Order: sequence, then structure tokens, then C-alpha cells
Amino acid sequence: MASPNSSFDELASLTISKYSKTLRDNVSNHIPLYAFMKDENAIVEEDGGIYLLENMDYGDNATFTWFNGYQEISIEPSPFATTANFDWKECAGNAVFSAREVAQNSGESKQIDLIKGKIKNLERTIINNLGAALHYAGTENSGLSFGGLQYIVADDPTTGTVGGINRATVGNEFWRNAVVSAATDSITYSATTIQDTMELAWIRVQRGMDVPKLFVFGNTYWRFFAGSVNANSRYIRESDSDTAKTSFPYYLFKTAKVFNDPNARAASGYGLNTDYLKLKMHKDRNITPDKPRYPPNQRATVHPIDAMGNLVCGNASLQVVIKA
Repeated sequence: MASPNSSFDELASLTISKYSKTLRDNVSNHIPLYAFMKDENAIVEEDGGIYLLENMDYGDNATFTWFNGYQEISIEPSPFATTANFDWKECAGNAVFSAREVAQNSGESKQIDLIKGKIKNLERTIINNLGAALHYAGTENSGLSFGGLQYIVADDPTTGTVGGINRATVGNEFWRNAVVSAATDSITYSATTIQDTMELAWIRVQRGMDVPKLFVFGNTYWRFFAGSVNANSRYIRESDSDTAKTSFPYYLFKTAKVFNDPNARAASGYGLNTDYLKLKMHKDRNITPDKPRYPPNQRATVHPIDAMGNLVCGNASLQVVIKA
């Protein structure tokens, strides 16, 4: 179908196209977990594929042995790696302009205001939904949305299939994240215990130089942590605003950034090693505007903005959840 108003559509397309980088920046500036993952270079663009694939080096080389003299050393191949596959997940929203709205806002300045107003509304919606999705359990929206932290860093890592690998299967223990539980570990979470809890979480996932890069807390546990900082500020300092890349304040626990994300479950926390946890987005569909559409039965123009990607993990054993 022909454009209802070609000059307006050109203006809208140009305005939305120019705004696309600002849109991505605003997404980063309004979603704490997204922002800190971006700061850790854990937002990655991919160019396609049936699945998002993550190679895992999970096992030791079984040929290693201590020996004496001519004692035989095994030359049998030692399986040590496998691949997890994560589905692409898609989302989109439309900035829709009726011919009536365009006519009522004649004049370029008014039309630009109309366009920007629609974009900002869509931007806010995208931010709210992507922010929530990073913490999803993988079942929301009939399983069409991201498999977020509750999916990858599960409260019960002995069940469920993640990235095509069944965590319940004997031999797949390597694919289970660590857990610190108030019930199992006999901890009553409070401002006086939260740092000891984080120390325990750190110990459970530290492997040499592999340590958590981020600690993200929901509102309740964040208040415990913030309360503990006030009493121990010499150990944990707020970020230096001159060097911090993100727009969010954070504290340091050892070398890990600690921050609050209201999108997380209030009574939860995660220690994340972003060397092995990434948000992968398609390079051509990374919160990107598409060409306008013209519904055949309406006098309107539809300007889509969509995204395609998912949260992926290459080593679940180096991620930890702190739960009730």
C-alpha cells in the first residue's frame, strides 16, 4: 500500500533512525543490570545462526597423572567441552501515526513533537519490559521472552533444562549454578550478616582468578547491604563518579561492583561472573527501527522498533544466587 503521507513518513523514518542510538543509550541508562553488563563488555552483538551457541570448557583432562619412570600415561581422548544452545527471543513495539494525527499536527515542528512523543512512549515501554526480562525465569509470556537470571542462575539448579542441557542428569553437575540459601546455610539475612553471606557466595564460585564481577540485589537485600556499608565504609566505597562508566551508583565488595536493580525480586541477590554470562543481541536487530509499514485497511503508518537476542551462559558453576 502507498504511504498515506510520504513527506511525513520520510521525516518520521529519519527522526527515528537518528534517535536509535539515543534509544539504546537510554535503555542502558535506565536498566541497572543492562548498564553494568555493558560496562563489563557483556553486551555482545551476533550476526545470526539458528541458535545462540556458547562453548563450555567444563572438564579436566583425564590424561594428567603423577607417574614414575616408565609407567604408562593415558593417551585416550578426554572429553572436556560441550556447547549450550539458547533460543533467539524477539520483541517489538510500534510507533503508529494515523493520517488524522498527521493532519492535526501539520507543520514540521509540530510533526517532530508528535514523532518524539510517540518514540518516548515506546522507549519507556521497551525499557520497562527489557529490564524485567533480564530477571525472568524463562516461562513468562508463554516462554517467548528472555530466559533471565532466574532461568540461568536458578534457585534450584538441580532441575530444569538450560541451554539445551538437563541439569538433573547425572554427569551434568558442572552445569549447575551455586546457591547460598538462608534456610540451608542457616543464615538470617540482615545488615549485619549480608557481607558474610556475600563472602560465602564468593567462596563458592571462586576458581583462581575467576571471581564475581557483579553483585545485583533486589530492593530488600539491597537495603541490608546499604545498611552494612554505612557501618563499614572503610572497606566498601561508593564509585568515583569521574571514572564510573555507568549512570548508576555502586559500591565495591572486594573487586565486584554491587548495585540495586528494582527489576529483581526484592528478596534475592546474584553474584555474576560476566566473563561467562552475556546478553547477546542480533547486530541488525539491537533495539533497531525497521522500515515503515502501511496497514491495508487503515489510514496509518506503523514504524516498528524491534530487538532479537537472549541472555546466555558459558559456565553456570561460576554464577551464584543468594535466596531466602
